[in-house]
Amino acid sequence: MRDPTLSLYILLFCFYLTVADRRMVKFAVYEHNVTLPPIVKNAVNRQEALHNMMINLEAMKAITEEASKQGAKLIVLPEYGIFLPASFIGLDKTKLIPYLERIPNPKTVSWNPCDNPGRFLDVDLSSKEQFHIRRANYGDLQPCQNDPDCPSSGHLQFNTNIVYDNRGTFIAKYHKFNLYYEFHFDTPKQADITTFQTLFGTFGVFTCFDILFHDPTIELIEKQGVRNIVFPTAWIDKFPFFISFHSAFAIGSGINFLSSNLHLPSYKFHGSGIYTPNGAAKYYYNVRTDEGRLLVADIPILEKFSKTQKTSAVTTTYKIVSASNDQSQFRVRISRDQFNMVPINNRFGNVSVCHNTLCCSLSYQMTSDDKEFAFGAFDGLHRFYYVQICTLLKCRDSNHKSCGLFTNTSTTYFKDIEIGGNFPGTYIYPEILLSKDGELTLSTFQKWQHNHNVLVLNGTSEFPLLSVSLFSRVYSKDRATDISSILKSSIISIVFMLLSVPAVTMIILFHNIKLTKTTLFKSIYF
Repeated sequence: MRDPTLSLYILLFCFYLTVADRRMVKFAVYEHNVTLPPIVKNAVNRQEALHNMMINLEAMKAITEEASKQGAKLIVLPEYGIFLPASFIGLDKTKLIPYLERIPNPKTVSWNPCDNPGRFLDVDLSSKEQFHIRRANYGDLQPCQNDPDCPSSGHLQFNTNIVYDNRGTFIAKYHKFNLYYEFHFDTPKQADITTFQTLFGTFGVFTCFDILFHDPTIELIEKQGVRNIVFPTAWIDKFPFFISFHSAFAIGSGINFLSSNLHLPSYKFHGSGIYTPNGAAKYYYNVRTDEGRLLVADIPILEKFSKTQKTSAVTTTYKIVSASNDQSQFRVRISRDQFNMVPINNRFGNVSVCHNTLCCSLSYQMTSDDKEFAFGAFDGLHRFYYVQICTLLKCRDSNHKSCGLFTNTSTTYFKDIEIGGNFPGTYIYPEILLSKDGELTLSTFQKWQHNHNVLVLNGTSEFPLLSVSLFSRVYSKDRATDISSILKSSIISIVFMLLSVPAVTMIILFHNIKLTKTTLFKSIYF
């Protein structure tokens, strides 16, 4: 009898055909509160792995049924939805194997597990719910004996997205290309450009850290012209730039972006949404509860880009406005990068600041005096990928060193903002983060306009402001993504830090803090 793992997974995703509205389509994403398998020292057997995964599979099955009842035609489930990254539960590459499945290639194999469950797996399945597309994340175990680079184990392991169509047919899989500290998975030799067709349009697929790189992300959008993306992620947020980035990416790219994250606030996994070129149709960000959330929204399906559309979208030139108020520049680290900043001292005015070749300017009005805002610029490598950022942000307090530290509280509204920079590149994403009753929220983007390197607010912000940024990626200046060397240097830095601490202090430190792989992962993320 064949292994039943994939069939258990497929049980969530076999549905019959319904008719879709080609103009407005109801989509669903699920932020899943994953039940963690127990931390292990030794490898579990296959049955134990199945038992550990089944709790999450059953939870996702129930949510999928609920999404179907609400009329959703496509649902996206998060990366690592059936188990967390292997290091979180004590699994190395070998110990992860019982959790993986050999997933067939839908380009060479036609298979509908609802109609023919025994072809690959000897398990009885049924198709009851009505649904169009199911998008989920899993682990793929592939033999590679004919590959000269095949490891001694004789197989490769991939972080994998799988897609089923409206009839339950397995139609696509995607191997994650840009891994982030996922030493339990292998990197494909080249990025897959994966798309799939539905009754209501063409969709593309990539995963989590992929969003920050040219391949396969930009290749998919520009060369394939795809404007509807499904995006499973295990995204750890980081104030201020990596909380609203998914919405900013949708706006800056002119696409629909369906982002499904894990919900584990204690690990900083949270934040899911259904994003459009006009802002967030639905968004969930809640650190005060352990409950996940199903998001369902009707949004217009987008047709493919033409080459003319993509070229004409970037035509703006930008001139730096001169600053009319006294500026006292300071430097501060934000997300590990050294920004040049100037304080916002007046209720209205113009300010400008430069860093390396990037110059940013801002014109603004505030509705009240608030001395805790600053405007800054950064132009350089963020670890190994190159970014340029212009940002207006709320500091935690009046101390300049607090700028960039997390805060969810603001009472200050802004109006008639214009922020811009002399960005040489074309990949510029507008980020807006607001405070609503002490909770983080995103802008609906109704009052904002974004044109390449300029972002304008017409009128007053919907809620008090936390940050407004233009975040640009300069892919041509990236360096090799040697995650292993970065991790090694981070560990060395921590060791030297600990060696410099007096012995008594170190005893107290270890008594109160468990320095695990998880805390290390959280400390160096982004």
